[in-house]
Amino acid sequence: MEPLDRDIGAHFTGQTAEPPTESDPKELRDSEYRRRILAAASRLLEQNGIDAVNMYQIAQEAGIGQGTLYRRYEHSGEIYSDLLRTSLEQFVDDLEQFCGRTSSPLTAFEQLYQVIVRLVDYIDDKAELLSAISCMYAGKKSLLLQKRPIMMRLHNIIADLFTRGCSQGEAAEIDVTLTVNFLLAALAPEQYFHHRDSLGYSKERYLASLRRLFIDGLQKR
Repeated sequence: MEPLDRDIGAHFTGQTAEPPTESDPKELRDSEYRRRILAAASRLLEQNGIDAVNMYQIAQEAGIGQGTLYRRYEHSGEIYSDLLRTSLEQFVDDLEQFCGRTSSPLTAFEQLYQVIVRLVDYIDDKAELLSAISCMYAGKKSLLLQKRPIMMRLHNIIADLFTRGCSQGEAAEIDVTLTVNFLLAALAPEQYFHHRDSLGYSKERYLASLRRLFIDGLQKR
């Protein structure tokens, strides 16, 4: 297995000698249990791969009871989502910094393509974990993808680049909201995995197609 969780779980590694006790403040107990659970899941994923890890093993590795684990996470997909969240938030932080550089020599649409490349690289690198989360949440009711805080931040990053590109004359006027939503739909992990695994697209071919549709196809000739 690729070491996809080393950077994700690095923040949570290590264990205290003793688990929290009922005498500890609730906030401290919750924080310590979360840290132990995510550290355990990270170690097991690296050692065994996603298909070989279950909730019982995570509880054992974390040194806690299964009841304690299930009170915090309904299933392993929730643990993997929590494990990925720290990495994803840092990734989006980096994108915001990259796009916020006023001294960048890149045009808005050049920055936009770099954002697309980074997103596809991230999805490809975290493929196993993202696929497992997607499968475990299949059929479950959840908040609309577009309403999730991370997706709203990504929407804002991309919308700002499209808006700047239009205002600077790189492209004719476009419906920014609709265009951003279509691009984010194309960048959804499920779409990428379908094209890669079922239709045989390489990462390079997928990126080239996105460039033709959302960069070259919108720029003024």
